[in-house]
Amino acid sequence: MASIGVLVTLMLFLAKGVILPLVGVSAFLFGFIFMIDRGCMRRNRIKRAERYVALCGGKSYIDIEELARQMGKSKKHILKDVKKMIKLGIFPEGHLDAQESCLILDDATFRGYLKLEKERKALEMEEKVARMQEKQKAKGAYVMQEKQIGDEQPLIKEGNDCIRKLRKLNEDIEGEVISAKLSSLENLLQEIFDRVKEHPEQMPQMQKFMNYYLPTTLKLVEAYREFDDVSVPGADIASAKIEIEQTLDTINQAFAELLNKLFRSTVYDVTTDAQVLQTMLAKEGLTGNKDFK
Repeated sequence: MASIGVLVTLMLFLAKGVILPLVGVSAFLFGFIFMIDRGCMRRNRIKRAERYVALCGGKSYIDIEELARQMGKSKKHILKDVKKMIKLGIFPEGHLDAQESCLILDDATFRGYLKLEKERKALEMEEKVARMQEKQKAKGAYVMQEKQIGDEQPLIKEGNDCIRKLRKLNEDIEGEVISAKLSSLENLLQEIFDRVKEHPEQMPQMQKFMNYYLPTTLKLVEAYREFDDVSVPGADIASAKIEIEQTLDTINQAFAELLNKLFRSTVYDVTTDAQVLQTMLAKEGLTGNKDFK
C-alpha cells in the first residue's frame, strides 16, 4: 500500500505540472521499487511458509533436513529462511530446537520438547555418575565382600518382585501373542538378575534399568491388562493395545542387548584365554602345526 501511495503522489505532481528535481524523482522511483520488491519478498516468504507447514503432514514439527530435501535446497538455506520467518512473526509460535535441526510450530510442542530435553540431560547425568562410579570400582576390588552382598540383596529382591508381578499380569491377560512376548520378557529378566547376583560389580550398569526402564515396562503391561478387561473396547483402546504390543518387542530386544552387555567382559576374557592357550600349545608343538614360528 505504501508503494502505491508513492506512485500516486508522483503522478499527482506530474499532472499538476510540478517539475521535480532529478534527485527527487530518483528518490521517489527508488522508494517505489524498493517497496514493491519488499512486498513481493514477503508474499513469496509466506507462500514458502505455507509450503513448510504442508510438508509437516499434520504434525507440529519437521526436520530441517527433511524440509531441505523436499524443497530441493541446502540445509543452510532452509535454516536461514526459517530463522527469518520466525523473526518476522510468520510463524507466531515457531521455534527451533537446541541443535537447530527441527522446526517446531507451536508452543505446546516446544514445551514438550523442553521437558524431554530436561529429562534426557538428567539421564545423561545419571549415566555419567554411574560411569564415574564404575571407574572408581575398576581401580580395585570392593573393600568388604560382605558389603557387596548386603548392597546386592535389595536390587535382587526388587527384581524378583518385578518378575512375580509380570508373571501375574501374564496370567490375567488373555491372548497367545501378548502372552508369548511377556514370557520372553520374564525369561530375560530372570537371566539379567541371575547375572547381577553372580557379578555384583555390574550393579552400576543397572541404575537406569531399575529406576526407569523396568518400572515403565510394568506400567505399560498393567495398562494393557486394564484395557483387556474392557468388554467393548473402542478404537483408542484397541490402538493403545497394539502400540503396547509393538513396544514390548522393542523392550525385549533392548533387554536382550543389556544381558549381552553384562556378559561382554566375560566373553572377552574367555576369548582371550582361548587364543593365548592355542598360541602356547602351537608354540610347544602340541597341535600338529609345523609352520608355527
